[in-house]
Amino acid sequence: MLKTNYHTHYSICDGNGEAEDYVQAALQKGFTALGFSSHAPVPFENPTNMKKEDLPTYLKTIQDLKTRYRDKIEIYLGLEIDHIHEHPLPQKELAALAELDYCIGSFHCMWSPLRKEYREIDSTPEIFRAILEEDFAGNIREFVERYYLYMAELLETFHPPILGHFDLIKKNNPDNLYFKQSEPWYQKAVRGVFPTIRKQEPIVEVNTGGIARGKTREVYPSPWILYELRKEDVPVMINSDAHTPELLDAYIEEAAYILRDAGYRKTWILRPSGWVAQPLD
Repeated sequence: MLKTNYHTHYSICDGNGEAEDYVQAALQKGFTALGFSSHAPVPFENPTNMKKEDLPTYLKTIQDLKTRYRDKIEIYLGLEIDHIHEHPLPQKELAALAELDYCIGSFHCMWSPLRKEYREIDSTPEIFRAILEEDFAGNIREFVERYYLYMAELLETFHPPILGHFDLIKKNNPDNLYFKQSEPWYQKAVRGVFPTIRKQEPIVEVNTGGIARGKTREVYPSPWILYELRKEDVPVMINSDAHTPELLDAYIEEAAYILRDAGYRKTWILRPSGWVAQPLD
């Protein structure tokens, strides 16, 4: 199995180190391909995302690295683009940028009518609890169902080739603090996105970043979801969601074992010729 990662963040957004640091780490670790996917600008102030005025610098930086390292490693230019329910058009325009090799569609930020601001569902446990209590009156089922509704909406809005960390909502649910994934209503909410996945045909990423940073005990999405996706013949890929160069390959081999257990025998990677399948061996 070729060593690749297409979900990479550096200091232009919320990652650490410079873009070239990741290229050097990828070479040392024997990677065939490295894709950059910095958090795209959003139409509000948010420290996680790059600023709109930094986008041209980002595009040029990665294009320059592609040229400089073309004989050593495949480098791809992407963006991780947030679905913003109230502002879909700017995000759709970002996904259509001609310079991009691909994009990852993700959902992080939810509007708070009470506070008149956006807050990240995967931020601190305190912010997660505040969203739950202030915007959903403590109703975790309504919160979770809204999240998966927005995930389906994301796919319909700008048709990303990659769907990022599908069940990110579980990040601040340690030890089943708010819900159990075995609950019928939760599994119904998850499966409610499947028709849109079948229709839009994204590659669902198996994201190891939560484990690597000590935030979760499982990959995104959970193994039971991967088992269900396999029954639907949904394509998958493995990404580390690296925010530091040393974690570029964190838990990639473990993710491959999880996929095999779920019944998968191949993953998808980006090559100069386009998206291709490679065997899980």
